[in-house]
Amino acid sequence: MVDLFPFNLAGSEVMLKPVLLIVASLLLAACAASPERAAAPGVPQGLGVTALSSELARVATLTPEQRRRELALLDAERRLDDARRFQQAALLEREENAEALERGLKSLGALGELDPRARPLVELMKRSLRARLELRQQAAQTQALQEKLDQIKALEKSLQQHATPEKP
Repeated sequence: MVDLFPFNLAGSEVMLKPVLLIVASLLLAACAASPERAAAPGVPQGLGVTALSSELARVATLTPEQRRRELALLDAERRLDDARRFQQAALLEREENAEALERGLKSLGALGELDPRARPLVELMKRSLRARLELRQQAAQTQALQEKLDQIKALEKSLQQHATPEKP
């Protein structure tokens, strides 16, 4: 019979545990992200669908004051990468004024190459922002038309009062 292991492994149990420990720690160290690549808290690492949806969920839980603070920090930065642009758009989407919605739409339009699975999410956000802008414009137009209608009704009432002869 041929011995496959010509070495005497009787005492190898003692040596095997530290070797396994070293190999495991090296594998974990290789998997860990370097500090230079780590993003700021709250910023998704990539533009994958998971990162984008988790960012939307995170922004949804923020208070208005927290959103304003994060938006101010993003506005103070000179250049925004795609992840921060998306974060800015998600924060601006929660605002109620038309200027913020337009800025959010512009931020989404400036995004670079996206993960193909994340593209529908970004397109859906763009459509949502456009629809909200259109709704605001229609509401303003409706308000202006309602004011004109009220003026016409007041004028009609005034004309009816003047046209009716006074009774003695």
